[in-house]
Amino acid sequence: MPQPFTALLKPIFALCLVFFTNQLFSQKQLELISQLDYVSLANDVWGYTAPDGTEYALVGLRSGVRVVSWAAPANPVEIQYIPGGQSTWRDLKTWGHFAYVTTDQPGTTEGLLVIDLSDVPNSVNWWNWKPVPPGQTDSLYTCHNLWIDENGYCYLSGCDQNSGGIIILDVFTEPGQPQFVSFNDPVYA
Repeated sequence: MPQPFTALLKPIFALCLVFFTNQLFSQKQLELISQLDYVSLANDVWGYTAPDGTEYALVGLRSGVRVVSWAAPANPVEIQYIPGGQSTWRDLKTWGHFAYVTTDQPGTTEGLLVIDLSDVPNSVNWWNWKPVPPGQTDSLYTCHNLWIDENGYCYLSGCDQNSGGIIILDVFTEPGQPQFVSFNDPVYA
């Protein structure tokens, strides 16, 4: 009995994927320059470029956040470890010289971690922003994800407030001091 057309697509797709992946990577001369190993599992990474041009990696770990200088790419240096509650997920984004970090593990009470990178590599300051949003009875403690648009609006989602729906913050008016703007529909999508 002949196979249906869709059954033939799977092996053809797999073969095409292997071919194009091979072509993509054979065209690039990639070389590992350095690496850092961590005892705690990593779950996200984001970058920050200081005014002097030095690049930094912000590494979300199950146990906190690491700030790593890539001033010498062959010799990356961790300049700060910011401990946090155990979580399988931290999401990180930057706006200006501040980094914002969410943690989504139930039971953690970190809120939105705000990291001041204005004096890297000399010092890194941080604090936890845990507001009680309007109409809510408890502080913001956990969120799964965040995004900051080109205008400096921060969108939190999957939080323990607003039934997981989007919470919109202003992170541009007073840098480092998020301001509540509004809730979107109370639906986590």
